[in-house]
Amino acid sequence: MMLEIFEKYFGKHNSLSESTKWGEEVSNQKTFDEQREIVDKLASLLYLNLSLIFREDKKLEIDHGEFKEEIIVGKVNDVYSEAVFLKPRNLNPPYPVVVILHDHGGFYYYGKERIYRQDNTQTFVNEYQKKFYSSLPWALEFVKNGFAVFSPDAFYFGKRRLSAELVGLLADDNSIDELLNYEEGSYEYIRIFNKISSQLEPMMFKNINLYGTNWPSILLNEDLAWLNYLLQREDIDKNKIVCMGFSLGGFRTLFLSSLRNEIKCSIIIAFMSEFRKMLGKTARHTFMVHIPGFTRVLDLPDVAALIAPRKLFIMQCEYDSLFPKDAMQSSVERIKSYFVNFDCGNQFEYKFYPNGHEFNLNMQKDALEFMSRNL
Repeated sequence: MMLEIFEKYFGKHNSLSESTKWGEEVSNQKTFDEQREIVDKLASLLYLNLSLIFREDKKLEIDHGEFKEEIIVGKVNDVYSEAVFLKPRNLNPPYPVVVILHDHGGFYYYGKERIYRQDNTQTFVNEYQKKFYSSLPWALEFVKNGFAVFSPDAFYFGKRRLSAELVGLLADDNSIDELLNYEEGSYEYIRIFNKISSQLEPMMFKNINLYGTNWPSILLNEDLAWLNYLLQREDIDKNKIVCMGFSLGGFRTLFLSSLRNEIKCSIIIAFMSEFRKMLGKTARHTFMVHIPGFTRVLDLPDVAALIAPRKLFIMQCEYDSLFPKDAMQSSVERIKSYFVNFDCGNQFEYKFYPNGHEFNLNMQKDALEFMSRNL
């Protein structure tokens, strides 16, 4: 019974019995021998199925005047999730698309909504946008500038957040009683749900490993499945696909872009460092980014090397308390050396911003400029 509960949440495709031999498929797409070696090492650490696809189960379209919002419910095996597709009003398909992979921020109740919702009744969303995004639903600015935006909920967030069944199974009675004192979706309910989800991350990390996989593999399998869904749509320009993300979204962008050549341009925001240099106080990141054994064979700049010769922009926050500054600096220097060695140094850019861990208005403008210039 316990296995069935977790299998329903994790997805049968992430179980030990599923095939994980994907490295050769990616290596055959790559140009450089060094990249093939990196793929071989990565394939020993991540348990992926590159052919997974979310099948559209339901779709709801809302007309907002300047843009249209599609809410898509998708299914892969027995797992249901949700994504949003924002379409510009003044542009005919096929659309250039920005795939935005949302961040963590301790905000589990919602996923994709944080990047585009502009509803004054969504107090928690508004506070979150104020803290990290200069109070802006920043994805809408990309839509206004002629890009469609596609954003899925990540595993453990939004429609993929912890189910009531798992909360009841894993959380302590006091936390559950406190949660049930409030109406679902209310400010206090969301606050307590976020607290419970944060407290349960270590336990969930252990259960994922006992299940026979790791957290990044589950995240990436679902990101791959949503990208495969997107690529089947006839209303997108498959030669103009950007992938970007802030914080955890930057981590997700790094790995998804490294595996799929359909992504022509990538922007990694506030998540690039050398993990080997992060021993100590900065090793307080979410469990979601930990791949057991990763630093024995690879580091984040090596994964970024797989994006070459496609376009890559890394936005670093100079006063980001989550990363040592020297590790942020050395990581982009290593990536630059890869791109130069592959004779595509002009395809890589990076910039340090004089702020903490955020994606503020100045950074948003630079991201839009980079996309517009490079697509």
